[in-house]
Amino acid sequence: MQSGVAMNPIPIIGVYAAICREEGRPFAFAGGPSYVLEAVDARLLARALAWAAVTSSARNETFNITNGDVFVWRNVWPAIADALRVEPGPDEPISLAEFLPKKADVWNRVVSRHNLRPLAMSDILGESHHYTDFCFAYGAGRNPPPVIVSTIKLRQAGFSDCIDTEDMFRHWLGILASKQILPLPHNPRSR
Repeated sequence: MQSGVAMNPIPIIGVYAAICREEGRPFAFAGGPSYVLEAVDARLLARALAWAAVTSSARNETFNITNGDVFVWRNVWPAIADALRVEPGPDEPISLAEFLPKKADVWNRVVSRHNLRPLAMSDILGESHHYTDFCFAYGAGRNPPPVIVSTIKLRQAGFSDCIDTEDMFRHWLGILASKQILPLPHNPRSR
């Protein structure tokens, strides 16, 4: 998993959680109205591409690839909080694109306190904090339409692998912690 890219909300969520913990704030969902969407894990995408490269039923075909489940951010928020060992809080709509860059000094304290790799916040954010606002529907006045594609054609062609989206978040947040990009204290109230 790369950090500092344009369309990856996972490191953004991790940085946001670390700042919330450092400031003693609840890990509040920062978005707007709920809507149903899908995700795709890079590991699943790689397996689908490897399958398609050697499967005759995939030749010259185009497929939609998703994890195989749907989710709503508020519904997965407790699992994300658990993976990051922070306490979730009540919703607090804020633009992470505006909030996070203003917290660079707090991030530097987090890096120092947890002996993380010395990455500037801007190196981790890339442009993904803007994308995360979009994904969270921050500022939307009403529920966005569902963001769902059909994977039936892929399944009918013979690829049936899937990944639980909550497990995907847990996995990639754990990877970022194991690479010392994100802190992962032993206690949810660790400071």
